[in-house]
Amino acid sequence: MTVLYKIIVKLLLAMPPFLQNAVFNVVYPIYKVLHIHRAWGRVRNHLARTGMDKRTSPRAVFKRLFENYLDSLRYLMRYPKTLQSIRFENEEIIQKPLAEGMPIIAMSIHQGAFEMLHRILTKYSSHVYLFTHSFKNKALTEFLRNVRKTDGLEERDTDTVAHTLREFFKNKGILAMLVDQATEARGNEVQILGVPSTLFLRLPLQVLRMGGGIVTFRTFKTNKGHTIRFEHFYPPRSDEAQTEKSIANEISLWISEHPSDWTWNYHRNFTTG
Repeated sequence: MTVLYKIIVKLLLAMPPFLQNAVFNVVYPIYKVLHIHRAWGRVRNHLARTGMDKRTSPRAVFKRLFENYLDSLRYLMRYPKTLQSIRFENEEIIQKPLAEGMPIIAMSIHQGAFEMLHRILTKYSSHVYLFTHSFKNKALTEFLRNVRKTDGLEERDTDTVAHTLREFFKNKGILAMLVDQATEARGNEVQILGVPSTLFLRLPLQVLRMGGGIVTFRTFKTNKGHTIRFEHFYPPRSDEAQTEKSIANEISLWISEHPSDWTWNYHRNFTTG
């Protein structure tokens, strides 16, 4: 099965854009029918609930998911054209606290070609930690772990949080997190785009209490390629309620700026409790 995944990915990436579009145009209507009361229906309902249906559509969202997935694979497989198209903005936001010996939570969301985000962090530290979940499909898990391998980045299971935190503080490293989705975590209730929602901020806020900092960052695509933008630094022991609210406002802004690029389909989006 692992070999089959490799063949499928290579075939997809070898296709010219018009063929990739043709694949999407064939698959999307079938997916819509099969998921009209599941992922597709959630996207439609979330867009309407937040008013973003005036700026994008379920079709546009799934098209960008498809395109961003392919861009992520090109990056993970080190396609020179993709690597050369990445621009960085506001790097000093993460460079300065790291230079001062501060461990940093680098925090983002599932938007754009987000697979780039955590591997990019190895540019700034040789000790980058990332909590990941395994898929039920073992072959898919093995394939993804192999293609995601990056020097300086260690994937960790969520049951090693205490051990990983000790290493993270000892090495003054970077702990990479996406905080808009989690499988079995208890989150923080916030407002996203004016709607009650959940962000998984308990671990980042714990790191603040322990003397680490938080840096928010994101990726988005322009006509020139992908941009990695570092946004804000939250220093150790910042007021937690204000930090939580500020991060929620940041994420609301990110989504509203690029509404087609966020993963609206996740089953715990806009839920609380």
